[in-house]
Amino acid sequence: MFSFKKNREKVKKYLLIFFLGIVSIGMVITLAPISGGDTSQMQANVVASIGGSQVTTQDLQRIIQPQLRNFANNPQYVARIADNALDELILDHAVTLQAAKLGVEVTDQELLQTLKTIPTLYNNGTFVGMEAYQAAVAQEGLTVAQFETQMKQRLLFDKMRSIVTDEITVTTQEAHEEFVQRNAKARVEYVVFDPTQLTKAVEVTPAALELFMKRDAGRYTMPEQRRVSYVLIDPSRVAADVKLDDATLKQYYTEHLSQYRVPERVKVAHILFKTTGKSPAEVSTLENTARKTLADLKGGADFGDLARKLSEDTPTAQNGGEYGWIVRGQTVKEFETTAFSMKPGQISDLVKTTYGIHIIKVEDKQNAHLQSFDEVKVAIRDELQKQGVAAAQQALAQKVISDLKANPKEDLAAAARKFGLEPHETPPFKHGEVLPDFGTSESFSTLAFELQQGEVGQPIAVPKGVAVIQVTAVLPEHAPTLDEVRARVEQDFRTDQARIVAATKGNEFAAKAKGGDFKKVAKAEGLTVIESKDFSRQDSVGQGIPGSALAAAFTLDPGQVGEPVATGALNVVFHVLSRTAPNEADFAAQQPEISEEILDRKRGAAFEVYQDNLKQQMLRSGQLKMNDAALKQFLDQYRVRS
Repeated sequence: MFSFKKNREKVKKYLLIFFLGIVSIGMVITLAPISGGDTSQMQANVVASIGGSQVTTQDLQRIIQPQLRNFANNPQYVARIADNALDELILDHAVTLQAAKLGVEVTDQELLQTLKTIPTLYNNGTFVGMEAYQAAVAQEGLTVAQFETQMKQRLLFDKMRSIVTDEITVTTQEAHEEFVQRNAKARVEYVVFDPTQLTKAVEVTPAALELFMKRDAGRYTMPEQRRVSYVLIDPSRVAADVKLDDATLKQYYTEHLSQYRVPERVKVAHILFKTTGKSPAEVSTLENTARKTLADLKGGADFGDLARKLSEDTPTAQNGGEYGWIVRGQTVKEFETTAFSMKPGQISDLVKTTYGIHIIKVEDKQNAHLQSFDEVKVAIRDELQKQGVAAAQQALAQKVISDLKANPKEDLAAAARKFGLEPHETPPFKHGEVLPDFGTSESFSTLAFELQQGEVGQPIAVPKGVAVIQVTAVLPEHAPTLDEVRARVEQDFRTDQARIVAATKGNEFAAKAKGGDFKKVAKAEGLTVIESKDFSRQDSVGQGIPGSALAAAFTLDPGQVGEPVATGALNVVFHVLSRTAPNEADFAAQQPEISEEILDRKRGAAFEVYQDNLKQQMLRSGQLKMNDAALKQFLDQYRVRS
């Protein structure tokens, strides 16, 4: 095996030459189209093949699914994220292949050193044990092997990034330019032209709306919509049908005794002085504070008051240190041992754990015991009432469905009325659209778009109860008439025209202000002039206007008027009042941090170029083959559901 450490400099030189070659190839590639290669031999579920490895639709879905949750699992967003997800998978393979060619690897020792930096796995340098390790990574949905593979991949990327970007440096001049950019200040007076204040004044005609809509017809395409008839069985409708007597409650109690066995437990409050991340000197100071607090408590001070003032465990501090009931195995060993050894009313000495220094007060204590029937009777009644209502809702819903099956010519509304239920009908709605009786219920939306017209679905639980639905209309995706989307088109038209008007007014005002007194011109136009404080590019000027948007203010001379600036929805015209150069004496102190940030940006950008051009080179050489047909088929599956 090629030794990375011994031959680091050779690898760097070789890879730098290779990198420059890749970049050159990339420049050529941008001028010529690239074929995806011969994909005729690729399986239908393989979206890309790279160096003998395959990227499958299952791999793609694994990355897409968590991201899709951020969009309320709406399938229409899949196409937006699929390209990036596929790129991520391809680049993973490409960089891994390149690392293997160069003999760059991550050793088990390097992996171990990284794992030791993870507090949940190594407590003060001591391994938490394999069982705790497995539990920790299982929370992320991974096995230990999968977790360590991912860690090695990340470390491998870090090594490759380091090799590719090691020769990149930051000059003093670059750092100084950034220093000036960050610290130079300006003060301006300005006028804002806000399109939202002009929308009502926009003239709207049918012809103008028709023309506006035709310019971007795809924007108004109506997705498939459904209309459903439904009955909603809320809990109050069947609650009176649920009868519960003491015999039923006692039977449930007898059959579920294990649920009412209470383990040994103590009710505690505590005051915490956190020591994590603190220096020995800081820990010593905290310990002195903790000892003084303990002395105050022994002298009669109120535990709750001191907890609210001093405890660094925010959730419990707000409640006077109240932690509540704990059982064995719930807290760290030192805390548990102390709490279970004390009697109600006692206050502990200082207890040190990995979190810090605790003072514990035991408020109550219970030995392991079986709760009596009388103790849990109310809870049992509530639980059985809830179960009974749910069962009664389902039973009534099934009666409606059975009646429909027995009378196929009948519709849901007629069947519902037989059982004293009020039928309702939705307006046409899109997949995922919020409706009053269903809210954001995914089960309703999914079922409504799975059923065929006229079909009745099985009962589903929704926020307001149990629903039975029947699809009464399926409206296919179509290009709408203006009347169908008039409100939306008119709103967009007004917004668009108001922006044009705001920009025009800004340009006209700027032209006048450049030839006259800024404030006088504004007053004559009936405009409000706002004066800023000194601001930098990183500051906000006011009204949500970032300092970076008025970049010209840092180069124009005082007295000059800048060109109109569009920032967000606003148009701004400004007049420079003053400029303040940064204090050069501060540069030496800021230079290291600034240089590090610039270096990180440059290295990140360089590695992105490297990865992208590596991908392009592999496409040209045939190492990477894209299966566009498989990707399209994968996306089509989601489009059907959208």
